[in-house]
Amino acid sequence: MMTRKVEAIQKRIEAAYRFENHDYIPYVVSHMNYWMDGEKPERIPSDYFTNPKAMMDYQLENIRIHQEQIDDDYIPFLMPWFGTCVVPSALGCPVHFSADGDPGVNGSVISEPEQVASLKKPDYEKDGLMPDVLRTITYMRENSDLPIAYTDVQGPLNIALNICGLENLFCWFYTNPDEAHQLMDFATDVLIDWIKIQQKYAGKDRLRGNFPHGIFLPEKFGNIWLADDDCTQISAEFYREFVVPYNSRIFKEFGGGTLHFCGSAKHQLQNFVDTDGLVGVNNFCMGDFEQVQLMQELFKDRAALMICDFAPHNPEQYYNELFSVLKPEGTILASFVMARYALDNGKYTTEERDVLDTALRIDQILKEKSW
Repeated sequence: MMTRKVEAIQKRIEAAYRFENHDYIPYVVSHMNYWMDGEKPERIPSDYFTNPKAMMDYQLENIRIHQEQIDDDYIPFLMPWFGTCVVPSALGCPVHFSADGDPGVNGSVISEPEQVASLKKPDYEKDGLMPDVLRTITYMRENSDLPIAYTDVQGPLNIALNICGLENLFCWFYTNPDEAHQLMDFATDVLIDWIKIQQKYAGKDRLRGNFPHGIFLPEKFGNIWLADDDCTQISAEFYREFVVPYNSRIFKEFGGGTLHFCGSAKHQLQNFVDTDGLVGVNNFCMGDFEQVQLMQELFKDRAALMICDFAPHNPEQYYNELFSVLKPEGTILASFVMARYALDNGKYTTEERDVLDTALRIDQILKEKSW
């Protein structure tokens, strides 16, 4: 439902994508997270991944608290969340369900490059976790008027390395480049089909792929986000050959989009700039503010930069250091507050914390740093 507040937030974020936010950086303090990793076990609904109502009710309650307590640039939406393994699960990868976290891939499908040619597209309505996603989308569409995001689709690279294993894929870049390209092409085709199936179930007017890690993406700047956390482990040359063309194909298919990665990947920054259709980069920078500076310089007037992290152990120190190098134009901030995660000295560590108190503390810090 469009309100004046939502409309104002959309305009502020769109201004950032246009590099016209000279005196304000939009920010989100994400008290409302749809994943279960990092949540207190006693707060995880036992049927979160089996009952669409349980998933939606959990998200709606956190949205309610957020809207009552935190005045940031968050726009409410619902997410049919089943971890990062939905596409691999439909291609035959075994999935492990954790007792206190999200499902994840627990094995590959092929082990030899010659097996790539035997891969078949899944039945998107029957295989793996895909029917669970579609059932959840249907329930959310029928029982709420909030926007619905795509389930986490990751990207062709992540899908490919799950199919064959990370070490195999990276070796095939050297030894079997033709099969590696064939696998990346297959993963890209499957992903495009899967996104379109979700559109069919939710309706394009309701399903929005434009919430990269909970941050609104204006429709005119695309309708998809991908994740490439493994870009940190690949040479710039191999990433340019084996990943950039396939990410570009997906972004162009859906009118543009954003790319997420965690950590430091300074060697890939030019590759991001050279990815057709990329309009934004979402980086959990883990306190690497040197990389933030490099990205701001390189992405200027080309791609908005979403600077994110799990909430730091010492928010005051973190944001003092960040704001000492930050330029407002083209920048959006996000802090993801979890009950059992914190960023400390460049690493994510286990730390028990009160989610709402921490979120309010960070919200106040960012308000005081308004321009």
